[in-house]
Amino acid sequence: MSGKSCEEALDRLYEFIDNELPPEELRRVSEHLQECSGCDAERRVNEKIKQIVSGCPKESAPDDLRARVLAVIAEARESG
Repeated sequence: MSGKSCEEALDRLYEFIDNELPPEELRRVSEHLQECSGCDAERRVNEKIKQIVSGCPKESAPDDLRARVLAVIAEARESG
């Protein structure tokens, strides 16, 4: 990574955590994280947040919610 390596690594952090980077980018970000404790700390925090969020119960909206929202939108379009 170039002189702006921290900025570049942090810009790609979510893709790195989700393993969505091309191999070369993955290698560069990984190398940067091994050398930069600040960016690696940010990675650890974001991985923990992802872990916590993924463990939250997933609730579904009521079945009729979509119909109600679309009705409100249609009404607003008609009156406005």
